[in-house]
Amino acid sequence: MLSNLARRKISDQKNASPAGQGSRRASELLELLAREPAPVGWRELVAITESVSPGSRKSLRMLVRGMLRSGELVEDHQGHYHPASVDGTEGVLAGTRRGLTFAGVPVERTRAFRLRPGDRVEATVHEDSARVLRVIEYSSQPVVGELKYFGQYPHVESLSPEYRGRISLAETPAEGEDGNTVAVRITGEDRRGLVGVVTHVVSSREGAAHAAETLLASHGVPVEWPEGVESAAGRLPRQVQPGRYRDRISLIHLPLVTIDGETARDFDDAVYAERQGNGWRLVVAIADVAHYVKPGSMLDLCAWERGTSVYLPDRVVPMLPEALSNGLCSLRPEEPRLALVCDMQVSDGGLVSRFDFYEAVIRSWQRLTYTRVQEFLESGALDVEAPVQDSLRQLQAVFHRFRDAREGRGALDFDTHEAVLELEGGRVRAIHPVTRLDAHRLIEEAMIAANVCAAEFLENADRSGMYRVHEPPDSTKTEQLRQALAFAGVRLARGEVVPKVLQTALAQLGQRPDRWIFEMLTLRSMNQAVYSPENKGHFGLALNHYMHFTSPIRRYADLVVHRAIKEVLHGGAASQAFDWLVTTGEHISMAERRAEAVSWGVEGWLKCEYIAHHVGEVLQGVVMGVTDFGLFVELSGFYVQGLLHISELGEDYFRFVPESLTLVGDRSGRRFGIGDELQVQLVEVQPAVGKVDLALVRKAGAGGGRRGKGKAKRPGKAAGSRAKGNPGRRS
Repeated sequence: MLSNLARRKISDQKNASPAGQGSRRASELLELLAREPAPVGWRELVAITESVSPGSRKSLRMLVRGMLRSGELVEDHQGHYHPASVDGTEGVLAGTRRGLTFAGVPVERTRAFRLRPGDRVEATVHEDSARVLRVIEYSSQPVVGELKYFGQYPHVESLSPEYRGRISLAETPAEGEDGNTVAVRITGEDRRGLVGVVTHVVSSREGAAHAAETLLASHGVPVEWPEGVESAAGRLPRQVQPGRYRDRISLIHLPLVTIDGETARDFDDAVYAERQGNGWRLVVAIADVAHYVKPGSMLDLCAWERGTSVYLPDRVVPMLPEALSNGLCSLRPEEPRLALVCDMQVSDGGLVSRFDFYEAVIRSWQRLTYTRVQEFLESGALDVEAPVQDSLRQLQAVFHRFRDAREGRGALDFDTHEAVLELEGGRVRAIHPVTRLDAHRLIEEAMIAANVCAAEFLENADRSGMYRVHEPPDSTKTEQLRQALAFAGVRLARGEVVPKVLQTALAQLGQRPDRWIFEMLTLRSMNQAVYSPENKGHFGLALNHYMHFTSPIRRYADLVVHRAIKEVLHGGAASQAFDWLVTTGEHISMAERRAEAVSWGVEGWLKCEYIAHHVGEVLQGVVMGVTDFGLFVELSGFYVQGLLHISELGEDYFRFVPESLTLVGDRSGRRFGIGDELQVQLVEVQPAVGKVDLALVRKAGAGGGRRGKGKAKRPGKAAGSRAKGNPGRRS
């Protein structure tokens, strides 16, 4: 697009033959650049002009220089050219799950700028996209990364998810040593990337503390409480006086118990069951966080911002101050607590025939762990009072009925392939597999039942709430899963995929030892669950409606549901507008993904540090993923995945066959696919980015394939894979 000055210059020179010719070439060049999706460099400029109107590069350079002087063209700091804008709009870039947006529309990808949410830019807006013309001001949000010194020229390797790459430093930092995590304020760009100034050191420690502090900062997780928040929590009563709550139902006499992991400190649910007629009474009592955290208060605003607690190997970043999360709201044994109760009647067929919600005062009789409860379920031996033992027996009976009903409706239920890290001095001492016990399932099924009742309760009252939405997998992911299962000899029926169909398909795997691999692939094919006031069902659980109600100490979604239920109980008007629920659902879904990324990242970092001692060794592994550039291999016993680059598979040309999810050698016919057991050499580990590089030694059962006695060729540059774990306690 031409500036007014450029238009006048062209008009004045039209009658002169050489100038007129230059004017035409300028107009042609502007038209060509206007069609490009992003500013172009000199080589691209030469290519697109020669394809239309061949000419000398010297004349093109002179033309470009003249257009730069006249204002017709603009050259950015990276040497890319674009037409001068006369209708560009200023605004701030926003970040979404799918990328950057400007004025509500997606931003076109560009090589000219390294863009981040918060950048103030000038852009042109089209019907369904926006094109950035220049960066006016860089986001004030710092980029977090590792400080690296190479001689006298330090730089920072970014660890922030919105920008991965090298950041050049405008000046040598006044503090920080090689390997420290630092925050960088972006001041500009050059041809190599962003340029900035180190503002402060985020972490100079080692081990778990260093990993946690680094990744919490890089993902922007709030860690410090704003002034006044902890004091506000401290002003709340330390204890509950039951006599002050005569309007609530007293369940002090009921032998409710909490069942959690050994290290848990925030107990937000207690359970009880008894036989009644042909069925059972099942009581799920949940900490009444909404009684203390009022909408719009400082506590509420901070809880909203955090969205969820973040569980890490060496710490918990709580959604609420510890005075609430581990104190007043936590259902600690032998201490009266306020609770919101879901009181259910469960039929012999495992269906909830009736339920009531009410506010209560409770007292947990016992703090139990999954391990102790499992021992009781297996042996009947537990050193607790008789009423507690009776309740546990009935809880076990209810669980069996719930499990049968779950299988009947086709809900998916996988044994997780996870590990827990044993730390010593901030380092991993050992990695232990997580065993999912019936004690875990018992609690899970009780919580699922209460969550379903919460959704039904609000629907019956015609109130909006916060659904836990899990939509069916899309056709592309379904087809990929179908191919993977076919490779294992499992037929997944074509047509609409419903939970029952997946359940039937996976049942064909029986008890084969690699079953967990295909269960993992099935999980990866699923859409991510989100929070929304619009009910779209829960695919994985095969439920028509589902809300999170049972963990308000650690999830803001549950607090939203509690408030809606309490408003119905008290006959009050709805205080949570639908638009606010939409915004909140999007925000807490983001916060959940952020928490998972930090948890997985920290666990992956520590696992990588642990296996770094094995660099150069030959290890066993199993293929978990196949791409056109290589294999993702999980190292047995370490729960870490690394990349075996395609160049390391042997002296052959390997082709990716998507139908079978395999890599096949053209000359040898050698195949690599999911589930293959390999011997690999651990070549390189970069814990901060979760990068693990492998080299092939031998394919188990394939014969040959060795590159030498116990040694493998070092692979070239390749991307790695971050190890993953499960930060949450319950589904």
